[in-house]
Amino acid sequence: MSEILRVENLKKVYKVYDSETTALNGVSFTVEKGEFVAVVGTSGSGKSTLLHILGGVDTPTSGRVIVGGEDIAGFSARRLAEYRRRRVSIIYQFYNLLPMLNVRSNVTLPLELDGRKCSDKKLLSVLKSLGIEEKEFHYPSQMSGGEQQRAAIARALITSPAILLADEPTGNLDSKNTAEVMSLLAEANERDGQTIIMVTHDMDVAARAGRVIEMMDGMIFRDES
Repeated sequence: MSEILRVENLKKVYKVYDSETTALNGVSFTVEKGEFVAVVGTSGSGKSTLLHILGGVDTPTSGRVIVGGEDIAGFSARRLAEYRRRRVSIIYQFYNLLPMLNVRSNVTLPLELDGRKCSDKKLLSVLKSLGIEEKEFHYPSQMSGGEQQRAAIARALITSPAILLADEPTGNLDSKNTAEVMSLLAEANERDGQTIIMVTHDMDVAARAGRVIEMMDGMIFRDES
């Protein structure tokens, strides 16, 4: 395997008026291409802040985030927008599907925003792999929570991202749908070699990953396969 991500001495300090909160305090690790990594920790441990920085949604106070040999921490707003469209995809806990669009339009939206076309063959292949090919023209309100999360995963996979980031992807699902979504993510990792970094507070969910990074007080407390 080859290295796809390197995080070096990452720090994030939030300033509100005269007070400061340190969300990340010197975080360093590497991820190899094709790894499935779970980042766990209690609320306030820094795991979500880390994921948002990796996804280009937030910027660090200091440190480096190297993806494909480039330090995204130094990217301009335009370069970060390109990075978010082309190199990473994020799955959120609450799906973030647009209610006025059907599954087909929701899934292909990231490609359209980037000026790219999605072939019917690729779209149907992704929808079929997630078991929602029959929901192609359904709207989010016509689908269960588990089906909506599958559509959100399809939207994340359609761009063929270098890294798939998942922010509590099962946090809004019951146990049956949680098991199904985790099986789908594991399959994408094992079958397609998709690199996945997932934030979760659920240790049973984390156990499906090949590696667990545990965070506490903005630092890495444990990192083991």
